[in-house]
Amino acid sequence: MSDTNGDAKGNAVTDPMQLGYSLANVRELLIACLEAAEVRSVLEIGSYEGELTEFLLDWAADREVVVAGLDPLPPEKLRELAARRPELELIERTSHDHLEQLDALPDAIVIDGDHNYHTLSEELRLIAEKAGGGEAFPLLLFHDVLWPHARRDTYYAPERIPDDSRQPLGHNVGLVPGNPDTNPLGLPFIWAALREGGDRNGTLTAIEDFLAEHEGLRFAILPAFFGFGAVWPLDASWAGAVDAAIGPFDRNPVLERLERNRVEHVVAGQARARELVALRERQARLEDLLRRIEGSSTFAIAARLSALRHSGKPVFSREELREALDGSGSPGTS
Repeated sequence: MSDTNGDAKGNAVTDPMQLGYSLANVRELLIACLEAAEVRSVLEIGSYEGELTEFLLDWAADREVVVAGLDPLPPEKLRELAARRPELELIERTSHDHLEQLDALPDAIVIDGDHNYHTLSEELRLIAEKAGGGEAFPLLLFHDVLWPHARRDTYYAPERIPDDSRQPLGHNVGLVPGNPDTNPLGLPFIWAALREGGDRNGTLTAIEDFLAEHEGLRFAILPAFFGFGAVWPLDASWAGAVDAAIGPFDRNPVLERLERNRVEHVVAGQARARELVALRERQARLEDLLRRIEGSSTFAIAARLSALRHSGKPVFSREELREALDGSGSPGTS
């Protein structure tokens, strides 16, 4: 696949709403890290609809790299991808269940699943336990290590999180950068912590707490598309190659400013879209009401009364109302 075709495919697949929500948006750098570590097996935790998964399969095809995608409730698009690409091992279990039963870890694990402290901390604990230290520790690649998930838990299935590990949460809330609370016009989430920050809250907090307890690991962040992170053991034979691939981008201040600007525009666009939907809904309700009024006998009586009070010329007429309704259109239409 050429770069041009890849970019066209990537834009269509990964950004249908221009949010930049998929790790496929950093696929060139992610794959550079995989190649630097000379991996022969990759586990993707949180394959969702398979945006990144398909790029991984294309890359792995002539390299004898095994790719597995994990999602406890695979969307239809991921099932279709697995049917179309039989080389994909589709795992329909939670990450915790799967990591617990593994005899050996894959060379690299892409973690883009449930973005909350409990889920990620348990994943990291299980990985470290299975690795046992040294070069057996795999290359870890993360998504969403920056806003909005860095210091705020979000949940796909809150009931899977123990009560004492779950933040006070809100349903169908909006998140805005710089606002530690919620905002109905923010970036929408089905379940999210009501408050940003504090202990045991967010993906970056989980990674930092893990690193504080495990020496000999390097952590780098590409500050783009909600944050792409990498963790790898410093004593691995391939550590220097991975550092050369992602190290130059680590917390780059120019990229940080670009990402802040992008996020502000993404959130503002979502707010405008919600306001437009609300406006259209209000207009539809008003139009329905006016059409019912226009067709009622009460309207005719009111028009006649108006004519009697204004020397035979009514203040309003059915023809005027019908003309206004037929020509009203809707926001954004021509």
